[in-house]
Amino acid sequence: MPGESPNALPHRWRWWLLLAALAALALGFWVSLRPVVLPGGDILTIDHAQAQLQPDGLPAYDGPVDLNRRWDTEFPGRGGRARYEVALPPHAGTEPMALLFSRVGSQVEVRVNGATVHVWGTLGDPAYDAAKFPVMALVPAALLHAGRPNELRVDVTLQPMRLGGLSVFHYGPHDAIERIYDNHRRWREIAFLVFAVGLAGMSAFTGALWLRQRVPLYGWYSLGALFGVLRIVERAAPAVPVPWPWIGALGAICYLFHMVLMCRFSVLATGPAPRATDRILDLGTLFSAATAMLAYGLHWPWLLTLGLCATAAVSYVCMWTVGRRAWTSGDRKAWVLAAVLGASIAAGAHDLVFVRLSGANGLHATYLQHAMFGFAPVMGWLIAERYSRTVAGFEALNQDLSRRVGERERQLKAAFDAMREQQHHQSVADERQRIMREIHDGVGSQLVALLNMVERPQADSRELREHVQLALDEMRMAVDSLQPANDDLATVLATLRYRLQPRLEAAGIAVAWEVAELPERRELSPHVVMHVQRILLEAFTNVLKHARATHIAVRGYLDGEGTAVILQIADNGAGFRGDAQPEGAGRRRGGRGLDNMRSRAAAIGAHLRIEPSPAGGACVTLALKVEKETGP
Repeated sequence: MPGESPNALPHRWRWWLLLAALAALALGFWVSLRPVVLPGGDILTIDHAQAQLQPDGLPAYDGPVDLNRRWDTEFPGRGGRARYEVALPPHAGTEPMALLFSRVGSQVEVRVNGATVHVWGTLGDPAYDAAKFPVMALVPAALLHAGRPNELRVDVTLQPMRLGGLSVFHYGPHDAIERIYDNHRRWREIAFLVFAVGLAGMSAFTGALWLRQRVPLYGWYSLGALFGVLRIVERAAPAVPVPWPWIGALGAICYLFHMVLMCRFSVLATGPAPRATDRILDLGTLFSAATAMLAYGLHWPWLLTLGLCATAAVSYVCMWTVGRRAWTSGDRKAWVLAAVLGASIAAGAHDLVFVRLSGANGLHATYLQHAMFGFAPVMGWLIAERYSRTVAGFEALNQDLSRRVGERERQLKAAFDAMREQQHHQSVADERQRIMREIHDGVGSQLVALLNMVERPQADSRELREHVQLALDEMRMAVDSLQPANDDLATVLATLRYRLQPRLEAAGIAVAWEVAELPERRELSPHVVMHVQRILLEAFTNVLKHARATHIAVRGYLDGEGTAVILQIADNGAGFRGDAQPEGAGRRRGGRGLDNMRSRAAAIGAHLRIEPSPAGGACVTLALKVEKETGP
């Protein structure tokens, strides 16, 4: 149906689930009303005794008693002492016998024919409570009479608000009694162990989840499961290091809190708790704690019964909230919680009506703790379901994120390709502009000068030849700058030597090339190559035209710090004049030769220095920065 949860059940299934829940409730009450089947064969069931009862604050009683009636029903809220005497039938043979008490206590001493056969606790000491579970006493055959009845005497002491006295018990052969006792004890111990370990584990796990996530659902369940564990420990241990009646009040509070908090958990697991339900839960928790404390403090059992009834009423309110949500939403989670909560309420109603209010004697089976344990697997299922939803959400998020990242990568790739294409076109355009500018400033200016000289009537052929040679050098430099230098300055110097060596030799100038192994410069672009060539060409041209030198030393090396490549041209010519410039330097192209050299050096981030040479001429030094190596 539109708007329903994907986990919603079909509408027809909701009716079947409701009918199944009602049938299970009816079956549980029918089972609780069935008569108790007593052991047969050689085992005797004894339900009457001669007793001496001494309740605190009331007259003593001496006479027959019906063991089907409980002490706390006859003397509510009162402790005391009691002695029960029963005549056991004669016994012949060597087979030992045994006594099985479904409940006796609180402290017990059992005698057969005057001999003590078993003791549970110390009479009058409230630190021990034997009435929490069935107990068995072995009766050796040597103590029994074969020709006359045997005298059984059971002495007990009781504390107020405890289930004590003597209930219906069984007498028979030791093997038969032990099988019944072991079977009951085994199931009881297994159930307590499973309940305690399961609740303790879930309490610790959900408590850790609450500490990390602060989800109220986990916090309330962890607290409720902890109270359940404390209740089991109090029920399972006959001796607890807490004085009476505080241990009784503590056990009752844990029992009531366990029920109330599990009800709160059921509501929160299906959605936010309504304000009215939340207030009822708060009031129920406070009221149950107050009634438990007052009941044990004032010795008024009816207050504890009132607290149990109030807790049952709170459970009905929560059941209504959870059941209505399950019916309207059809969500499986809500239906499961409604089923577990309904089973717990039915079990609690059985224990309240047919055990506590009916005054049934003996340790009758109670079902609430078994039903309440159903919340543990439900909590585990909810955690697993929430984890699965979270994992599915993360997977969906990762898929969406991967899709978005892929889309963004495609967009970035397209943008990068477009930008690279644009950069390529821009580089081509810049290179064209550079070549045009170099041709205009270099070859173009030489051709213009040459044209002017040709137009003069008496042009000097040597000067014409010089201008033609300069034009050719400019053109060759422009072409060389476009060749790949592979980041190697030595290649640039070798190319320059190849171009200028014939001119220098023709002018009678010897050249000494001393170029060491130079490091690579990653930024050695055609633009840089062109500027380096023009600077060196200007230096050689000045030597050819003005220095009247016979020797030039060209050096290339890495400075001592390893941060710059040094290119140096030194001659033995006329040297500097008084104005600190080489003779004739600066006259070429209208006296702008040195200025052009400095501006070109600054354009590529280099440092240019012009100074006297040790050989008497001029020395031009160009320092280009390089990246200093930091290690392998």
